Order: sequence, then structure tokens, then C-alpha cells
Amino acid sequence: MSPRFNVRPATRRDLPAIARFWRRSVLSTKVTYEKEDTEADLLAKLEQRYPSDWSVEVVETEGALIAFFALNRHEAVLEQIFVDPDHQGQGIGLDLLDRAKAAFPTGLTLWTDERNTRARAFYEREGLTCLRLVKHPVANLYRAHYRWTPATSRDH
Repeated sequence: MSPRFNVRPATRRDLPAIARFWRRSVLSTKVTYEKEDTEADLLAKLEQRYPSDWSVEVVETEGALIAFFALNRHEAVLEQIFVDPDHQGQGIGLDLLDRAKAAFPTGLTLWTDERNTRARAFYEREGLTCLRLVKHPVANLYRAHYRWTPATSRDH
């Protein structure tokens, strides 16, 4: 990661800023949902899951939070990974994905909306394999289930 970026563990004070750019990042995918999560919904999700279920790290630059990832260390799941749209394409997502792989050296899984073609291409380019598409239990959409193991990884 570039020296102009700092990665650190999140604090409770960070949660509103995380929810704000998480929402911006979701909107930038152009994938729409019957019920869109608001910034308040995302903040509530963060407050519910952090720190009991999720280990969260943030990326900051010049005092602003611009990316985060959330790991479920109990189940080796990369629960969330989002980069603010103004900072995408700078290697930040790749650095966070590499950190997730290092946290789970025997492998990890993640889920993404099957319509999020940019994220899916990124995951596949970085050595994750799509295991299956699964209908969401509530929403009328499909989610792609990915797995990474060192054996499926490609060198950068």
C-alpha cells in the first residue's frame, strides 16, 4: 500500500464514516435492490456486528476514511470489503484482499451480488473461485459464493 494510505483497526468512532462511504460504494456499483440499505441501516449493521462478530480495519488518507474490510474470524469469511468510489483503482481493494488472505492462510469465503460484475471480475482475477449462485432468502436476487485457498491462488 502506498505510504499516503494508513491501514489500522477500526474504532467505534469510525463507524459513521464507514457507513457513509460504504453506501457511496454500493451506489457506485449501479446494482439496485428492492429495499436499499440506507446509511443508517449500514451503521446499524456495523454497530450490531462490530466488534463481537467482525474484526474491522480501515484505510485512511489525510485524516479521511476511504476503505474498510470486515472479517468474521470465527468462520474465515470476508464479510465486507468496500472502497470509496473516489479512491477505487488505486490498489486499495487488492491490499485489503491480500490482508484478508493473510488473516486466513488456509482459505476464506465471501459472498457478493451476482450482478456486481466489477467485484466478481476482481475476485476471479485475484484467484477466488465462484462455488455457486444461491438465491437470496429474502430478496429477489442471487448471490455468488466465492472461495479462496492457497491452492487456487495465482501470483500477482
